[in-house]
Amino acid sequence: MSTLNLKVWVEIDKAAAKHNYQQVRSLIDKKTKLWSVVKSNAYGHGLVAFASLADELGADGFCVDSVIEGVKLREQGIKKPILVLGPTFPNLLADAVAQDITITVSNFDPLDELNKSKLKPKFHLKLDTGMHRQGFYVDEIPMIIKKLSDKTLLTGVYTHFASAKDINYPTFTDLQFAEFLAGIVSLE
Repeated sequence: MSTLNLKVWVEIDKAAAKHNYQQVRSLIDKKTKLWSVVKSNAYGHGLVAFASLADELGADGFCVDSVIEGVKLREQGIKKPILVLGPTFPNLLADAVAQDITITVSNFDPLDELNKSKLKPKFHLKLDTGMHRQGFYVDEIPMIIKKLSDKTLLTGVYTHFASAKDINYPTFTDLQFAEFLAGIVSLE
């Protein structure tokens, strides 16, 4: 690629990506799934290009920002599981179902919409354990359980750690993890 006329560009070194993938894979249990977060155009690195590389390297699934990004991956031949991390508008539920894309439900409005809809995509609940950006609070779980119908397809739960990469302050991540585990116990 010629970069003479470009002000900025990104180059992905396939060998470096493979090395990084192998390093992460070596640190986790063999049973643990490793998903590639490619949301928002793979953080500017190219949704399809980076997801294709991660797929080739062995990623077990993909996290995207929207059903629209998930559909793009399906159109490019990605067959592995896809989870939408952002909110999903009701008009995109049909695409989520048709393309086997799992959505996220992070508050009561979309949960109510999902319950009313004839379309029932698989979904994960997002719990807010301290990021304070989106998600249900753990003390809301009893109300969530009451609202779940037999026809909903709850397939997972996750949270977003606010400062997991801050090695100088692991206490907050530990608190979030404890809150998340309490949420899992409530849901079980």
